[in-house]
Amino acid sequence: MSESQTPVPEYYLIGTHEFEHLLRTNYLLVQSTLLFQHLCSQSDRPMFLSARKVCEVLGIDNNQLEQCRKRRLIKARTFQQQFMYDAYDLLRLSEQLNLRKLQRKLSRLPRFTIR
Repeated sequence: MSESQTPVPEYYLIGTHEFEHLLRTNYLLVQSTLLFQHLCSQSDRPMFLSARKVCEVLGIDNNQLEQCRKRRLIKARTFQQQFMYDAYDLLRLSEQLNLRKLQRKLSRLPRFTIR
C-alpha cells in the first residue's frame, strides 16, 4: 500500500449479548483499576474501605449505601464501631449499580439485521 492511500476501515458484526459482555468486562476492569489505585494511595487497611470512602469511590451518598446494605447487595463488617466494606464486594456493587445504566444505553443503539 502506498503512502497516499488511506486504510479502509474494517467492521466486525457481533451479537448483542457478546457486545454487552465486552462492555461489562471493560467497565469492571476500569473500575478495578480505579479502586486498586484508590486503595493503594489512601487506605491504611488495604482490602477494606470505610463507609465514607465507599461513598467517595462510587460517587453515591450514605443513604444509598445504607439501602444497598439493607437489600444485601453489599456486606459490611464492623471494625472499631464503624462499617468496613470488602473491596471485592465493592466491585460487585459497582457493577450492579451501573448495569441498569448500561442496559439503557444499549437499548438506544440503532439495530439492523443483515439477511
